[in-house]
Amino acid sequence: MLVKLATTQQLRQYIASNALANARIEGIALTERLQKSLTDYVSDKKSIVKLIKEAKQRYAVNLIR
Repeated sequence: MLVKLATTQQLRQYIASNALANARIEGIALTERLQKSLTDYVSDKKSIVKLIKEAKQRYAVNLIR
């Protein structure tokens, strides 16, 4: 469904809501970190690129352990 959104924040909220819905459908647990990341994305504190970079860094650290 195509929705006209007035602001960047509204667009980001729409994207974040879809991501959460997809995660729930897939049975992915919604961690506090994921919720915080989405909140930071919606409020324009972090970009998707930054969030992906942080996730990759966490993943790499977990592989080393």
